[in-house]
Amino acid sequence: MPGPSLALQPSPVRGRGVAARAGKQKGKPRPRWPKLTWRGAELLAAISWRGKNTLSSSGATPHVACPAGSRLPHVPRQTLTGAAAAEAAAATMALSTRLTACLRPALAALRRAAPRHCRGLSTPQASEPSFNLGGIFPPLATPFSPTQEVDYAQLEGNLRRYARIPFRGLVVLGSNGEYPYLASREKVEVVSCVRRALPRDRLLLAGSGCESTQATIELTVSMAEAGADVALVVTPCYYRGAMTTAALIHHYTEVGDASPIPVVLYSVPANTGLDLPMEAVTTLAQHPNIIGIKDSGGDITRMGLMIHKTRQEDFQVLAGSAGFLLASYAVGASGGVCALANVLGDPLCQLDHLCRTGQWQEAQDLQHRLIEPNTAVTRRFGIPGLKKAMEWFGYYGGPCRAPLAPLSPAQVEELRGTFSANGWL
Repeated sequence: MPGPSLALQPSPVRGRGVAARAGKQKGKPRPRWPKLTWRGAELLAAISWRGKNTLSSSGATPHVACPAGSRLPHVPRQTLTGAAAAEAAAATMALSTRLTACLRPALAALRRAAPRHCRGLSTPQASEPSFNLGGIFPPLATPFSPTQEVDYAQLEGNLRRYARIPFRGLVVLGSNGEYPYLASREKVEVVSCVRRALPRDRLLLAGSGCESTQATIELTVSMAEAGADVALVVTPCYYRGAMTTAALIHHYTEVGDASPIPVVLYSVPANTGLDLPMEAVTTLAQHPNIIGIKDSGGDITRMGLMIHKTRQEDFQVLAGSAGFLLASYAVGASGGVCALANVLGDPLCQLDHLCRTGQWQEAQDLQHRLIEPNTAVTRRFGIPGLKKAMEWFGYYGGPCRAPLAPLSPAQVEELRGTFSANGWL
């Protein structure tokens, strides 16, 4: 028997929650969320929390607290067994995700409207979980077969090997995952595959940035439903000249309001030609659903200033490369999303540990040995170089998708020499 229908619940995509969209019907004004009482906000958060925490796939009828005027179809207890139970639970989880997204604009507006000393609602702790991004995250390379199809068996093999390394979590569909070359269906399937294999105590960050705000929101919701804990949203850049500070603040605010999971900003000027402006970062850091930024620009002065200006917010800065990881920690970064961690995961986790425990001389010595290999698998040889190096360390690298081309034999020798000269091979 099919699971509960989701047709009764409006979708949160297109940057609008249920109540906000309902306000546009028949010429009604949009609700003025900041005038809700604090008690009302607590009740809204409690609805979201119950929706996420009362699911069952053991044969019991799932229950989700719904806004007034909507209800779930009744599913008899005896029908929810085996595949039907799993299907019903999955459908209910999808609905609870949408319910959460519908409530976020109200809570976000309340938080923005409240004085700083009043922020922090007395809601159930699970309604707005606090994510600790401290540690190392490898941005996974997407494995392809010789026919350039996503190779899920090889992906699972790499994940088993990474499970032995003390990463804080994994990033899927970042720049090193050949994100622009994957179809929407493949993106969702890759996230689902990683989520199934990843221990629950490790975070899953999934790239969901698109050129339009609407498409970004829709993909972010899909990433949440596939199991992502956090959305990593790269700056839109095709119309780079029009991406003013105001336009970017509006874009990310809409995404943050609509997203059912926390959002991390992603600034990677080497790929986008666009550095997320400091004013935009400091403004967006105040948004209750935007919890950090991955900064891949490599400007330590800018990173230190960013950390300084957002120090009063619940906002974390992640270094976007292993080449400046120690320097980033020295100015207060929380962690790193490092391509080199696909190859040298243990040494990068060791560097993280040395910095956190104040062993700066040992950290400096290790950092020096990582600089050239990091440059080789990023700026020098890119993803083809990264995938080739992975094969030398027991992982599956495989081919890239066209038009990315494999390394020439001379480039392979140069790459190997770089790792050997620094004592890694």
